[in-house]
Amino acid sequence: MNIGEVLTRLEAEFPDVTVSKIRYLESRGLLEPERSSAGYRRFSVDDVARLTWILRQQREHFLPLKVIRSMLLDGVDVTAVEPPEPSRVQPFRERARSGDLGSVSISLDELATTTGLDVEAVVELERLGLLEGREAGRTVVYDGDALLAARVAARFVGHGFDIRHLRMYLVAAQREAGILEQVLQPLQRKGDSRSRGEARHLLDELADAGAALHDLLLRRSLGPFA
Repeated sequence: MNIGEVLTRLEAEFPDVTVSKIRYLESRGLLEPERSSAGYRRFSVDDVARLTWILRQQREHFLPLKVIRSMLLDGVDVTAVEPPEPSRVQPFRERARSGDLGSVSISLDELATTTGLDVEAVVELERLGLLEGREAGRTVVYDGDALLAARVAARFVGHGFDIRHLRMYLVAAQREAGILEQVLQPLQRKGDSRSRGEARHLLDELADAGAALHDLLLRRSLGPFA
């Protein structure tokens, strides 16, 4: 099948996948479709299964391409992974707290490719302070927090949101953090593990309460749109 037919087959599960992304994955050595005598890509059923597996690893496990490529070279069974059942998909807010992304370390290009953002958009997010990279030798890498921030930003951008306006969330979060810190400091000052655990639990509770109040006030302010 040609690349357009591949996109059609993937559309239901991966509506944001583009021709450019498939070509990029091929350029990184993750896909090797055959070529027709005229030079056009011809994807087999196995190629589509491999591509589907790659996209699921990025979406569900936030794996960088170098890790995915290593797994493919090790002979991972790309047909063994089924799409997650809707009821078993962990809510986005819970995933952000799970700590599962703590070991993520990806480049700027990988961060852009994984989230579907342009490199320029990721650079702008970093300039605005919404995410940050860290130096690793001669390069800059991004962790799980940066990946989550970029994925959330991509949702806004996908709906035509001006990326510069996302800074209002950072400003609001910084103000909220300053107030919550005053509540949490007495527990932190005690220094023992039990008090630190209580502080983390209290932070989760207050963050949930703040998110619920924000949602309520936002919908009330939007009136007929809510």
